[in-house]
Amino acid sequence: MPDFAVPADEGRYSLEQNVMKLGSRVRERSPSVKSVWEFTSKRDASVYSQGIPILFPRYDLPEDGLTTLAATDGRHIGLTATGHAGHTPAALTSATLAYSHDGGTTWTELQVSQQGGHGTATVNHAGATGEQVTPRTQLTDAHGNSVTQTVVRAYDVR
Repeated sequence: MPDFAVPADEGRYSLEQNVMKLGSRVRERSPSVKSVWEFTSKRDASVYSQGIPILFPRYDLPEDGLTTLAATDGRHIGLTATGHAGHTPAALTSATLAYSHDGGTTWTELQVSQQGGHGTATVNHAGATGEQVTPRTQLTDAHGNSVTQTVVRAYDVR
């Protein structure tokens, strides 16, 4: 992630990042990722540089080495978050996960259970062999910092 300036005053901020892979067919997974962060920040004058309180989603996906999932029901996807540049996020208080087989035109919302600041969703892909999957995740921590992330073609169903 490139460097950027956040005003020193305490405030609520929004940051949007759109990443696209262009011109390469080496890896067709995740050709674009859109992340939108909402966070509260204030300069800490006692440190030279500080991480801002943004969340990076982490997915525990039971995929094979080719980033594919079997076309079965009942597969669990774990959701956690890490922080930016040494920032440790607070426990997750809200987590949602939806997926699309048509690049984001229509969505299937999943029930996410939360325990210990982590989330788990169960995805059912029986009958979806050959489908490409685009997940959309929304995470919020106990301090109100949040991220919404959409990963186009994060994995395929085999």
